[in-house]
Amino acid sequence: MIRQANKARKSMKVTSTSLALCRCLVILATLLFGQRVSAVEPALNILVASQVPPKMFVTDDGKPSGYFTDLAVAIFLRAGYPPNVVAVPWARAMFLAQSGDGVIVSLSMTPERAEIYAYSDVVLEDRVLIVTMKKSHITAASLADLKGKRVGYNRGSSYGVKFDAELPLVDGQPDASSKLRLQKLAADHIDAAIIPGGMASVRYNAKLAGIAMADLTVQTTPLALDKNYLGIAKSRADASQVLKRLNTAIASMKADGSIAKIVATWE
Repeated sequence: MIRQANKARKSMKVTSTSLALCRCLVILATLLFGQRVSAVEPALNILVASQVPPKMFVTDDGKPSGYFTDLAVAIFLRAGYPPNVVAVPWARAMFLAQSGDGVIVSLSMTPERAEIYAYSDVVLEDRVLIVTMKKSHITAASLADLKGKRVGYNRGSSYGVKFDAELPLVDGQPDASSKLRLQKLAADHIDAAIIPGGMASVRYNAKLAGIAMADLTVQTTPLALDKNYLGIAKSRADASQVLKRLNTAIASMKADGSIAKIVATWE
């Protein structure tokens, strides 16, 4: 396991916020929120997915972006931690988090994950949508309604116990991005695409994929209302201390409307 972790760290392409930018943001957080951020405060990696726009992604010039990336940075700053954003494919982010290499963001809760991670308080609730081609005339509110059909979803993702239980009922087609998923849908390579992030994500990725919204049907009932958390490996000695500070920041940002304001800028 140690050898695999070292190999992953050497081979992965890490995209991080610059040190200078982090220092500026920490100073700003101190001025705005009264946080005393120590100059020697250890940085915590913020592990985000690199291919889930507009929620978490890497821009063409290699910078981490997205509304949950912005949320995570703001939470870390409010908690007094200098943020260091690491953007990698979701499955790799999960591996790194399990290895104790940082805090993973936008994490859904499952019994299996709860054995590995200590969870923060809920950051926000994500609408996970089923998208089909309008010409297919498919109606579905769950994976069970798509039994036997080809369904695309994000590799390594889970949207709750019900999703995990029903996934074997479909011909699951995991992939790396919502854009690719919609392209596969339009090319009739899959029958339905699971898109997290609500309508903003569907519109954003349809535009990236060159697909007209008029050609798509977003099913009326969400597949899941997925509660999103921050997660840290229970194996870390400082897990409880980190979560206590992050939870205090989350509560403060909910109270003053900061979380809602950040999300609204992407809608």
